[in-house]
Amino acid sequence: MVLTLEVLLRLDSKHFLTCPNPERRKWHATLTTSLRHRCESVDTDPALLDLLLWGLNHWLQSAPIPAHRVPERIAHLLHSQTTIGWDNFLLGRWSKHWTTLQLQYLQRNHIEVKNKNHGLSWSSNIIRLMWDHCYKEWTTRNKARHGKDAEDKAQRRLEKSQRNIRDLYELKPTCSLQAQRHYFYPTVEDHFRTDPDANSLENWLETYEPMIKQNIRHRRTNSDRRLRQIDEVFQVTRTAPPHNPTPTTVPRQRTPTLTTRPITTYFPPNRITSPTPTLETTTTTARTTITSNNPTTISTRLP
Repeated sequence: MVLTLEVLLRLDSKHFLTCPNPERRKWHATLTTSLRHRCESVDTDPALLDLLLWGLNHWLQSAPIPAHRVPERIAHLLHSQTTIGWDNFLLGRWSKHWTTLQLQYLQRNHIEVKNKNHGLSWSSNIIRLMWDHCYKEWTTRNKARHGKDAEDKAQRRLEKSQRNIRDLYELKPTCSLQAQRHYFYPTVEDHFRTDPDANSLENWLETYEPMIKQNIRHRRTNSDRRLRQIDEVFQVTRTAPPHNPTPTTVPRQRTPTLTTRPITTYFPPNRITSPTPTLETTTTTARTTITSNNPTTISTRLP
């Protein structure tokens, strides 16, 4: 498989290329040697070659570029590529001054101009070499980190999950008491005995790692505000303590059983009945007269 720009951009190039691991240092030296041999084989300007290697070391190993050693005639190239970024140089995003200065070098030194020593062919040749080295280093790193076959990969997954869980258990004392009880096992060894496979450990990490980190951040915020958690003030128990643990010998009072006897058993009905009104008493017509002596007096006479 040939490494392309799209593939390289998907890789975590910043980390795996700039890692200060001793193995990565060896790879840097191998890349530098290969670039020097390739550039010399295509009649590259020595000043451009030095700047190319200085720029790569600047990005890969954080080494400063000796600007005082850069010739005046390519100083504008240094400024232009620094503006674009030396990480972009590795990805193939070059300043247009590279090919221009390379062609000027060939013409100035009366070197035959060929497809491989100038223009896009010259720059593409160098870029392809860098990409091939990056891809080989990426595959080597993946095999070392994730394993070569299925069994080796499963073992690496288990080791990675256990390593991440051990790191979380080191943070256990910084969690609240409730989080320690709900999220963690008593010890990390108990955890590994309960969940011995990689899938169970990865599921635990996926579920509880965000909660644990959120709990730690919350406690740090409260600590800055000098606030205490409720479980730090009151003792947390799994069951409520008994209100009166001493047994009593007083017999329980039972309530009487309800009956279905009619209510008249307790409340006898009233036997006195009122007379039924007659039609004559309900249809009498009142006649009202006003006396002359006392107009406010009203008298009613029934027929």
